Amino acid sequence: MLARSMVEPGLNAGISPLDEAHAKWLAGDRDGALRQAIAVLDADAYALGAASLIAQALVAAKRPLVAGEAVVGIVDGFVRRGDFPAAAVAAAIMEAAGEDAKLCRKTIAAAFGKGSKRIGDVSGAPPPLPAAAHVTPALAKLSGTALLERAEQALEKLMSAKDPAPADAKLPELPLVSALEPAQLEQLLAHVSIREIPTGEPAVLEGEEGQEAFIVVRGVLRVRRGGGETGRPETTLAALGPGAIFGEMALVSDAPRAASVLAVEPSQLIVLARAELEKLARKSPAIGKELGAFCQARMVSNLIRHSDILGSVEPQYRADLISRFVTRTFDTGESLVKQGEESEGLFLIASGSVEVQSRDADGDPLVLARLGPGDVVGEISLVLRRPATADVLAAHPTVALELRREEFHQVIREHPTLLGELYELATKREEQTRTVVAQEALDLDDVVLV
Repeated sequence: MLARSMVEPGLNAGISPLDEAHAKWLAGDRDGALRQAIAVLDADAYALGAASLIAQALVAAKRPLVAGEAVVGIVDGFVRRGDFPAAAVAAAIMEAAGEDAKLCRKTIAAAFGKGSKRIGDVSGAPPPLPAAAHVTPALAKLSGTALLERAEQALEKLMSAKDPAPADAKLPELPLVSALEPAQLEQLLAHVSIREIPTGEPAVLEGEEGQEAFIVVRGVLRVRRGGGETGRPETTLAALGPGAIFGEMALVSDAPRAASVLAVEPSQLIVLARAELEKLARKSPAIGKELGAFCQARMVSNLIRHSDILGSVEPQYRADLISRFVTRTFDTGESLVKQGEESEGLFLIASGSVEVQSRDADGDPLVLARLGPGDVVGEISLVLRRPATADVLAAHPTVALELRREEFHQVIREHPTLLGELYELATKREEQTRTVVAQEALDLDDVVLV
């Protein structure tokens, strides 16, 4: 996963007036949300987030006319500021209004897609500081039709204002998005959906099967491993802000989620559903190719950062080393390594998990360990040059990178520190296997004696 905008994990620096509006919206207080959003837009004529929420509220209230007209300017405003996710959401609102959003999607795709002359070596603009916004007594009294009309007036004021942001400002190069041709990106935008997550609620849960990837539009989410019903200590791994992408392995693998992601504040996400993307890829194979390359690159990047084995190799050599691995997928129960046989290669687990199993005195399976992303298997056979001492089976659908035996020997000649790390791991695991099997046999003898 990748976060373009990071914050201190687990912390919420305070809720802004616009966050309050979104919180009310998610709580079902539609009038309260609309009043708050109008107040924000009154305080700042180009508070595009507030304008987008107002347009969404008007569409939900079956008053799409002014909202649809305003969205064109809202999309342009977000594009000028380099905010691709928010622009994509605004285009989706226009689609929901019953308007043809093709022009908006084309504008976004031309600005952010591959070959755009506006793409430069710049970072995305930071979100504007929230302006003080107070719901006036007069606004607080409005409800029903009167409130909706007041909302339309606020959007009309936005449409008549001159946007201070330059129309030709350089835009950041974005993962996946900027690798797609404009026509491909336009198609992708037509297949996304929007999801709102209230504070404290999960976007994904550890252990569940994933079918979607996400782009954070607004809000902050915390990535957590353990806790809840997992029975393991809770660890915060990261915090994700606007522009972050997470859950992308669900687009190429049925492996369960490796962590939970929960909203620290009201959050909005773009949803990339695997079923939709698979249909799109059948129509446009080039999109499928780019999505596959993106997920592969993200998987490799994550392994390079977190694998202890790869960490033993100098940073400048890691990318070359990882390029020698081939991607393998394993269904639940399928063998990566078979006890008593020489391993075909070294496997680096990328997603999913595997069980290391031996046999007890009665020939029943004995689970020695469960390993996950970043762990390696097959090293005992390769490094110690003897048959594998245990079976390694996929506990879930698993993606692994394999370094074939012939490549392995070439690699360790070039990177002797890698051989040292693997040798230490192999001898340690072999000793652990002997200890566990011996203890199991001892326990069985105790049972018989009793």
